[in-house]
Amino acid sequence: MNTAISRNQTADVLKGLAVIFMIQVHIMEQFASITASTSWIGKIAYFLGGPFCAPVFIGVMGYFLAVSNQSFPYFLKRGIVLFLGGILLNIVRSIHLFITIIHGKYNLDTLFFIFGADILTLAGLSVLLIGFLRLISKKSLFLYIPILLLFAVSGNLIAMDKQAQNLFLNFVIGESDPSYFPLFPWFSYVLLAYIFKLIYDKYQSFIFPFSKFHWISVALLSLIILIFTPYAFSISLNLSVYYHHSFVFFLWVIGFMLLYVLFINYLNNKFKNTKPIRYLSWTGKNVTVIYVIQWIIIGNIATAIYATQNLINSELWFIGITLLSCALTFLFLKIKDYYKIKNEIFS
Repeated sequence: MNTAISRNQTADVLKGLAVIFMIQVHIMEQFASITASTSWIGKIAYFLGGPFCAPVFIGVMGYFLAVSNQSFPYFLKRGIVLFLGGILLNIVRSIHLFITIIHGKYNLDTLFFIFGADILTLAGLSVLLIGFLRLISKKSLFLYIPILLLFAVSGNLIAMDKQAQNLFLNFVIGESDPSYFPLFPWFSYVLLAYIFKLIYDKYQSFIFPFSKFHWISVALLSLIILIFTPYAFSISLNLSVYYHHSFVFFLWVIGFMLLYVLFINYLNNKFKNTKPIRYLSWTGKNVTVIYVIQWIIIGNIATAIYATQNLINSELWFIGITLLSCALTFLFLKIKDYYKIKNEIFS
């Protein structure tokens, strides 16, 4: 077994799986009836949409932020674009809902939906914060490890009370409904992967190739993760707790992610030329476009059929929206390439 991480394609496969799991959990959250979402299949869907998704997605991002040699202006621009893109996505995916609010069907606050702290706003703020930290030091573990612990441990301690919610502070802290992915505790996963890359570069000769000691360690870690999986499963089913989880869950996710990345890396090395791996790699390369498209589709349909679909219909929606999102992404890329070539010809 080749245990040295095949960085690019393994990362793409991880992101590809993450966005597919995200689509199915969004379907469960938005479309599925209570009976469907509380069934065993529904519970498994929520679990797959938990540690397999956001921690992995932003972890991969953190890893490549450590690889990047870009200067601070790049991080500043990239962070702002991602954050504002997240706000724009909140608006576009809620257009149907806003129309119903205007017509008086729902008495809801539109700001509640516009300023939701979702994965793209988290990504933007994380890139900005990493950019500022790199001004101090790019590779100092003495800087990054204490900050990692700060975000991982203190997230629940400083969370705002729901009664005193502030839509803007919800991007950083808070337990109110629009605060899905605040910096506390989610930035800790970005830093975790960033630190892993620093350690990997410094101690690569010790980490790889795997020795008997490494395999024993993996076996013990697997046993520990398996024992506490019911606990992690219960956290993933309670979205409010999952979005604002404790340090204990963070520790479980660390171990899980290590095993998960090794497993996906193994599959990628063994089956890298097969159609499923190539498809997952493609979805990973285009994860942002697919993510945006699926949320626009799901968000606008959900206004009409929120929590009404049985389990079979929910699964059909999942398959259909996944295929449609990929097809629209393919079309978007073709149009983008067409105009790129056209501009090159006439420039």
